[in-house]
Amino acid sequence: METKTVSTAEFIRNFGRYHDEAQREPIKLTKHGRASVVVLSAETFDRLISNDNPRRAYGPGETPPELAELLVNELDRQSAEYQAGKDD
Repeated sequence: METKTVSTAEFIRNFGRYHDEAQREPIKLTKHGRASVVVLSAETFDRLISNDNPRRAYGPGETPPELAELLVNELDRQSAEYQAGKDD
């Protein structure tokens, strides 16, 4: 899933719109063209920090499906960026 990215100024101008969008999926905010913060629903935030130990290591087959999907998607994205950089 591609994270929507908007400037902080745009977010402020259209707060209501982006507030509603952030309930459905995280929004990455940029400042001076660089990612600075992510806005996400309270439910998503609570789910992310609900583990007693956020540094918990999972054994083979123990990784929650949503975390596994997130990790695979991020690895795929970084791999695509790396490959695109090599081609330039």
